[in-house]
Amino acid sequence: MLQTSSNCVQLTANQIWYIFKAIAASVSTHSRLIGQLRSQQRMAESQDEWMDLAEQIDNIQGLDIWRTEKNCLLYESDRIQARIDELVHLMRRRDIFDLMFTLRGGIGRNHFGLLHEGLFSRAMAGTKLLIETYHNVVCAALDFVCDAPVAPNDDPIPK
Repeated sequence: MLQTSSNCVQLTANQIWYIFKAIAASVSTHSRLIGQLRSQQRMAESQDEWMDLAEQIDNIQGLDIWRTEKNCLLYESDRIQARIDELVHLMRRRDIFDLMFTLRGGIGRNHFGLLHEGLFSRAMAGTKLLIETYHNVVCAALDFVCDAPVAPNDDPIPK
């Protein structure tokens, strides 16, 4: 507790730590640069410009390295990689039925820790590259299914 002669001012340890961090941040070269980049982000005129600045901030903070590290306690990297490999294999085989079955069983479910909030609250420019790869492969597989030819006697849109 901090006291003055005329008024009693009470500061908690967390408040003192926050004040110290704010003062130290204004002194640090990295923190000043990050502050400048964040100001530029607020003025960005496109998502691409905003994302470029986010990547610069992540690089300064070392989060670009975190994004590339495959192993993480928040998700099951081996199982995610296996699912990516399975989807790619099914697309290469042009096995539409099994591809639809596999997609149906995985979309919208928190399999393998894919939806853990810790994966989406750390870096500004995105999450782990393995997660982004998984999402891109799922989108490609959905496009693949949608673009698949319809059998000659089948109606593409059932009635």
